[in-house]
Amino acid sequence: MDATLNAFQQDKVTTLAVPWILRPSHGWLSWGNMPVYFGFLIWLIRSVSGHRLNNDIEAIHAKYGPVVRIGPNELSFASEDALKTIHNPGPNGGHFTKQGTIESLLAKLIWAAPNLLTTTDKTAHKRLRTALQPAFTAKALMEQEDIVQHHVGRAVDNLGKALNEEKVINISDHFARMIWSIVGDLSFGEPLLHDQMSAYEKLKFTYGKGAPLLELFQFLTEIPIFGGLAKLPVMIVPHIFRVPKNFLLMNQLRDCIDRQGGRKDFLTAILAAKESAGLTQAEILSNSALFAMVGYDTSATTLSAMFYHVLREPDHYHKIQHEVRAAYTSLAEISAQSVLRLPYLNACVQETLRLLPPINGRGSHRISPGATIDGLYVPKGVNVSADIWTIQRRPDYWALADKFRPDRWIDNGPGTAFEHDVRTSYRPFLVGPRVCIGREMALQSIRLTVAKVAFAFDMEMANRDSFVWERDAGNDYVWHDYNIMVRKAL
Repeated sequence: MDATLNAFQQDKVTTLAVPWILRPSHGWLSWGNMPVYFGFLIWLIRSVSGHRLNNDIEAIHAKYGPVVRIGPNELSFASEDALKTIHNPGPNGGHFTKQGTIESLLAKLIWAAPNLLTTTDKTAHKRLRTALQPAFTAKALMEQEDIVQHHVGRAVDNLGKALNEEKVINISDHFARMIWSIVGDLSFGEPLLHDQMSAYEKLKFTYGKGAPLLELFQFLTEIPIFGGLAKLPVMIVPHIFRVPKNFLLMNQLRDCIDRQGGRKDFLTAILAAKESAGLTQAEILSNSALFAMVGYDTSATTLSAMFYHVLREPDHYHKIQHEVRAAYTSLAEISAQSVLRLPYLNACVQETLRLLPPINGRGSHRISPGATIDGLYVPKGVNVSADIWTIQRRPDYWALADKFRPDRWIDNGPGTAFEHDVRTSYRPFLVGPRVCIGREMALQSIRLTVAKVAFAFDMEMANRDSFVWERDAGNDYVWHDYNIMVRKAL
């Protein structure tokens, strides 16, 4: 094992730009190499604490190539082949598990019961996904559309009032409240209270500030003598880790179940499969909270990112407006099915997800079973990731890779600038058995919101000169610190 790791560090994998004395020369997680590991750990903690993780990893891939070492026991890949191998290896490809990753550490700390995101057992994951899949079928989405339409309609009304009453508004806040209401209503049978939204935002803030400490404890779990210390954060600050467990009290969930009364939402479909899948009450609560929290965060972020791009370069917004206003005569006509026929709007959504994928940071890491990834053998136990942010911005995969060019999804035939785009590397929701189960629901809400806002309002970005997403928005475990300020167009 030592010889193999030595070989791919020296011949295949370029190390980070740390002082030469910290560069690895032998062993892997051995006492003799401890200064090396702390050198990598310091780099990783600095990147996470600076909230620049995506940017930093992209930069070292640009400098050193498609595979780099970014932690004491961690490799980052930036290729389509690695993405497929890690997340969709097939029956003979070996199981890349979450067990031992930073995500599994967080799961142990914050979730009361296994859910679709956190479970590391293949059989358990399959059981949960089979039970929950009916909530996300095309038929289910059609049945749930009235709920989504109701909350989008209210958000558009509120946005209109705000634009009339105030010179400048934070459209990110409006979208966040709307998505919170949608995912809460679908997940629990009623909109979640806004104080619960505040609790979740505080949780994100806490984990953002505590991310360096979590990275340190993750590192310690890989050293047997210190492994038990990974539980220390729970002992020191237990109130932090109770937040998701009390995200919705069990008696509130029971009340929602009792009030179902024939309405169609996530909870309806989950309850229908409860007996056949053997779901416990704790699993129902855990998965409902998961759908609300993850659905909220990814959808709200994507909507803000979308309007950031189309308002920063207003020709894109005007094209969407022209397309929507040519297709409809009133807001009431805009439906989930009909917006699928709006090519430019959908191209803008796709391009937003290419440049700013919601699956980012530390949430898609796996542990190698001992496998060849992109031509490189990676021994068992090494933490690996396929960095979607970097892959979807690779210049040899995408023409004008860092530019917002929605036309790449429309005009990409022979002879065009985007003829050679590697569109199979576009995987904003991951790939394989753990592909995001709620992606179509998220896209439905995003498309409806963009179409209705563009139909109703002429507006412009007020902080266009002071806010640049890649420079100013924070990224570590999730996106944060982005505020898209808008006003009525002059």
